Amino acid sequence: MPGFARQYLKPLIGSAGLHVLVLLVLAGTALRWNSSEPPEPLAIEGVIVDESTLPREGKLIEPPPEVVEAPPPQPVAEEPEPEPEPEPVEEPAVTPSGIERAAQEEAQRQLAAERAAVERREREARERAAAEQKRIEEAKRLQEEEAARKKAEEEERRRREAEEAEAKRKAEEEKAALEAKRRAQREADLQRQLEAEEELAALGRSGVMDTYRSLLTQTIERNWIRPASAGVGLKCELNVTQAPGGTVIDVKIGTCNGDAAVRESITNAVYRSSPLPAPGDPRLFERRLIINFEPKD
Repeated sequence: MPGFARQYLKPLIGSAGLHVLVLLVLAGTALRWNSSEPPEPLAIEGVIVDESTLPREGKLIEPPPEVVEAPPPQPVAEEPEPEPEPEPVEEPAVTPSGIERAAQEEAQRQLAAERAAVERREREARERAAAEQKRIEEAKRLQEEEAARKKAEEEERRRREAEEAEAKRKAEEEKAALEAKRRAQREADLQRQLEAEEELAALGRSGVMDTYRSLLTQTIERNWIRPASAGVGLKCELNVTQAPGGTVIDVKIGTCNGDAAVRESITNAVYRSSPLPAPGDPRLFERRLIINFEPKD
């Protein structure tokens, strides 16, 4: 066995190297098909094995000690590029170009997703801005309405206060005018009363009033029927109410020293004297008369 290994070691190494080179050539060809760059010529190194060195009829023949150098690499004829096979619809073949296209498509999808996200964020931002602007405008409108309402209420309050103040001023003026009128009326009445009293006093001092009272007493006495009970020194106070023109309305006996018969006779005498004589001066007329009835004995 050691001799067999030593005899075929170099041919085996050369065969393995040849297979490796073939695989490399095939891989380069496949890459060249998928690449637009022309393939570079590959140098192939190999070992030529002489048939005479192979074992025959169970005998091992020693290979010649010389190693034949490989011929210089010949340019490999460029084979025509095969037509690309149609890619399956369901499971596309995974090639470097397919991976690149998939990466590009994924990048495009990511870019589209980012653009959609940006557009969505911008749209949401616009919507939030519009909602905020609408809220601000609504708040401003409500504030303006509230301010207008308060202004109207303030104006209405001031108008009512002005009307109330004006009404109060007019009421006070009317009250003052009425009070002044009443005061003037009282003063005028008092003045007329004082003047009348002065006139009566003057008439009294002149004797006209005494003459009128004496006339009333004489008239009643003429109409009096003296009863038997009337004594000497009879004195009675008569309260007579008369109407304008002298008509007697009522007679009441005040202080009197006569009996009931005397009183009744005097009352009848006053009624029989109606209408009473008028005073010489109309200013002396009095509705209520106080007559001191003292008949002569």
